[in-house]
Amino acid sequence: MLRPWTHFKIELSDYSVDLHIHSTFSDGLLTPSEIVRLSIDSKLEVISIADHDSVAGIDESIKAAQNKIEIIPAVELSSNIGKKDIHILGYYIDYQLDELLSYLEEFKEYRIERVKKIVAKLSSDGIKLNFERIKVMAKDGSLGRPHIAEALLQSGYVYSINEAFVRYLGYHCPYYESKKEVKPKEIIQKIIDCKGIPVIAHPGTLGDSSIIYQLIMDGAVGIEVGHPEHTKWQQQQLYELAKKNGLLRTGGSDYHGYRYSRCQIGKCGCKREDVLMLKEYKNKKRNF
Repeated sequence: MLRPWTHFKIELSDYSVDLHIHSTFSDGLLTPSEIVRLSIDSKLEVISIADHDSVAGIDESIKAAQNKIEIIPAVELSSNIGKKDIHILGYYIDYQLDELLSYLEEFKEYRIERVKKIVAKLSSDGIKLNFERIKVMAKDGSLGRPHIAEALLQSGYVYSINEAFVRYLGYHCPYYESKKEVKPKEIIQKIIDCKGIPVIAHPGTLGDSSIIYQLIMDGAVGIEVGHPEHTKWQQQQLYELAKKNGLLRTGGSDYHGYRYSRCQIGKCGCKREDVLMLKEYKNKKRNF
């Protein structure tokens, strides 16, 4: 039986590990190689480039690391409960499995069609955007609303990325197009099937603790404690939840690039001991 969280004081600072970074292969501004160089300059010991529904940047990051920094293969997979986004991080995932690559390619095509529909809706109201330009902007990455927001900004329709979502791309907007229906339990199982470790991304943003408990019951074995959108109180609560229920703990900056990021690389994350726990879990599972 899951034990509820209670108040617990913990100091979360001086991170040497950042397990949540996005590159140009999803909606980040920097390439995997640029991220690795920045992480080395920031004195980090371990990082994960966890792109949205894409593993295309992992090989580049490992090559760029040149054994100067440890790279944990990862991905951030999308799912939803109604209109609520549920993201699950998969660590130490076997990113070369055909089953995973086929799923991600299918998901990528769905994202492309979704963006086309949003662009068409905007165009019908005189907000003219060039789809091919948006696609180039994504650099063959995982296409999504942030790329449309960037196009709106560059075309002068808005003054900020946030305004683009408030006026045109949010759930309440007439231009919004529904996402592909994917249940969190399916995504969690997919990560497990691909030999990965499923961790709930930024659980403090879900706004409902019952969802966190349900995701754990569905098979998630860890929670992201450190995240720039988590308050100190939430981090303390999540840490205690993990501790009481034997869950793995991770953390990361959710870095997308200077324009998008609320937090810079290494300014939010986790500790080396959390990585050791991830490795211990990985090795234990693979020995069975």
